[in-house]
Amino acid sequence: MIDPAKSPPLYVPVGMALAGILGLLALQALVLYKAPMIFGPFRFNPAALAAVHLFTLGFATSVMIGAFHQITPVMLLGRPVEGRWALLQCAAYLAGSWALVWGFYHSAGPWITAGGTLVVLSLLAFAALVVRAMRSATQWTVAGRFMAVALSFVLGTVVWGLVLAFNLRFGFLPNPLDYSPLGAHVLLGLGGWFMLTIFGVSYQLFPMFALTNRPGAASGTTVLVLLAAGLWGAFASLLLHLPAAVTAAGLVTVAAGAARYALDFAAMMRQRRRAELDLSMRFAVTALAFLVPAALLLVLSAWHRPAAVPGAWLFLFGFVATMILGMLYRIVPFLFWHYLMKHRRTKTQRLPTLDQMFSQRAARAGYHCWTAGVALTGLLLLGGALGWWDARYLVRGSIILNLIGSLLFAGTLLQVFTARPIDGKE
Repeated sequence: MIDPAKSPPLYVPVGMALAGILGLLALQALVLYKAPMIFGPFRFNPAALAAVHLFTLGFATSVMIGAFHQITPVMLLGRPVEGRWALLQCAAYLAGSWALVWGFYHSAGPWITAGGTLVVLSLLAFAALVVRAMRSATQWTVAGRFMAVALSFVLGTVVWGLVLAFNLRFGFLPNPLDYSPLGAHVLLGLGGWFMLTIFGVSYQLFPMFALTNRPGAASGTTVLVLLAAGLWGAFASLLLHLPAAVTAAGLVTVAAGAARYALDFAAMMRQRRRAELDLSMRFAVTALAFLVPAALLLVLSAWHRPAAVPGAWLFLFGFVATMILGMLYRIVPFLFWHYLMKHRRTKTQRLPTLDQMFSQRAARAGYHCWTAGVALTGLLLLGGALGWWDARYLVRGSIILNLIGSLLFAGTLLQVFTARPIDGKE
């Protein structure tokens, strides 16, 4: 995954990872402060819109942008991303995403319009930089194909999201009570951009993390075709107001692709040569375990709409965030370890192992706090959806566990950057 000739400057992937973690911490502070409004019956209130976009743009997409800049040229053996242009693109993206969140929170139309426009322009620049690396590729892996298709989804998500943002200000869509345009936006972002990127990168990284065999290219391609065809089909159905059966057919196709991926993942776990799962793979297994109830609840929400709240929580925090945190536990130490190796004075200087670069005890505590917080909050929200209790206030207690887990994660990540050659010579 590391090639000095192909890798961008360290500050690009690591800087975006740290910006994403800052977004995650800010999000959890916002959820603690505004939980009754965010989890209330009216989903389109300012706090809820700000929270959703703080997760999708401020956290998850920030990390993914840095990962794309790092992985794409290395994995495809293509032209490396120029650090100066990547830095400008990332800075514009962060400015736009935080301006958009600020606009949603304060119901400030000009901030929403300006922030949304800057996000779209910066992501167009991001796509251009990544496509440039892909066009010079000398090898195409399954993960590379996933990432190429995921680019189409992130562009579709932000362009359609900008249309919806302008609609909030100018109200040109005909039926304000029609949720299909919003559903199409969510489908592209959550199903297309997040799921395809995570599944694709996992085909590349999990065999290295778990010391196992990589699934065949045909199997991964089947997963990609099913997911992409189903998601774009469901998006078109929602946008064109086709019969519900057409949308359902698209979602069933997506489910078939996810099930096929689950078989590939199970095969990787069975064939692994490392008996004990390391921390990153524990996060991965936990994330996929959360995906199952998340998918079931999101499907059930078609008949019982309140079920969408615990379903969305388990998908975003249980699946997406848990998977991202687990991958960062392996990627960030490895990037900085390579930086230390490149800048050591002599080739005889010994470097710490990846596990020695941060406190394993604190990392495990963070994993348990995070997992417990996600599960408990999901159960509380499920009880609220079933009418057993008012979860809007109860979740504040469980989300504190998530915040503690995130703080421990941030602390161990920062600890990585204090690592030095273990013989003390620099």
